[in-house]
Amino acid sequence: MKNKIGGRGKFFVVGTGPAGPETATLQALKIIKGMDAIVASDKHVQLFAEYIGEKPVLFDPWEGFWDYNGKQITDLNQEEREHFQVKRFSLRDERVNRIKKLLLQGKNVALLDSGNPCFFGPSHWYVEQFDKRDIEIIPGMGCEAAALAALGKSIIPSYDTKFVMQTSPFYLEDLDKTLKVLKQVPVNMVMYMIWKNPQKLFADLKKVYPADTPCAVVYWAGYPDKQYIIRGTVADMGQKISENEENNEGLLLVGRFLNGKPYEAAMLASTPGTID
Repeated sequence: MKNKIGGRGKFFVVGTGPAGPETATLQALKIIKGMDAIVASDKHVQLFAEYIGEKPVLFDPWEGFWDYNGKQITDLNQEEREHFQVKRFSLRDERVNRIKKLLLQGKNVALLDSGNPCFFGPSHWYVEQFDKRDIEIIPGMGCEAAALAALGKSIIPSYDTKFVMQTSPFYLEDLDKTLKVLKQVPVNMVMYMIWKNPQKLFADLKKVYPADTPCAVVYWAGYPDKQYIIRGTVADMGQKISENEENNEGLLLVGRFLNGKPYEAAMLASTPGTID
């Protein structure tokens, strides 16, 4: 790791993978070991205690970012949301200034972010407030990689699929427009943060996919002692998810690729020489 000219420190955002040191890269572990200070949740402090050692942990970067006065952000009314936004940005600015002071002292600081920090990575609340020369992002394995490994399937190429869509139901509020596009081409889906109203989600997905389209939710992807899979179809998966108590740590995958031999089928169907 290199400091900037003049002895200035650097702010590292470290993708730690989905489940602790076992799914983190060697680069990530080396960076954590070499830091002067750490920014991390209690969960990450426990998982990476061996590598953090006696380094000071400045704060939990997510505390106060997703809740307000004991309520989750999705449960706030309009007035509460307005107050929450003011408080959240003020809290972020205070923390950013704290890190910047350490960089001026020549200290290196690492924020530990789950999975791939550039894909649904909340660390960008902080990253975007720094000069890009002060930032280095260490890539990490996303939970979708761990989930697909658990399922043992090729999501693409698979059969005649042309696209893989990765999103969250939170970003599909105007779902009708999205569905019109999805009807045009075969697409497999990976969905994050599915716990809010799964029954409605699958009622909408029935407009795109046949009812017998296979689905799977991989819970705690990458955690060897916690990982498990619930399988179903577009017809019954909404009910299965609703009945499960552990929705917050599940990754939903939808598509024909979950059945049969999707890669071989794609190879057989492709024009010779177009896919290696």
